[in-house]
Amino acid sequence: MRIKPNESIADWAKRVHQYEYGYALQQVAKGQDVNLVMEAMSARIIQKMMHPMVKALQTGTEISPEEFEKNKTQYNEAYAKRGPVADHVVDDSYQTDQLGNTKD
Repeated sequence: MRIKPNESIADWAKRVHQYEYGYALQQVAKGQDVNLVMEAMSARIIQKMMHPMVKALQTGTEISPEEFEKNKTQYNEAYAKRGPVADHVVDDSYQTDQLGNTKD
């Protein structure tokens, strides 16, 4: 499954996922073991996602600084939308004992 011209990696990845998910459902409907189908699906998705990157590394394709900054900005924006951090992460700037009393 090739990336269409002017298609973002994210859109292409969604398309790959939808295709592989549909194929996996067909295999399960035919009676194949769900675990084997899921393993095969994940392997195919990983292989498809890695192919353009490996090809770019092999051919020495370079990315422009502008494109790098654009991708970096998009990543940071997506990361910021993740929501609050996990509740088990603590701020080590102040410490409390087991009763919640502040340690000096």
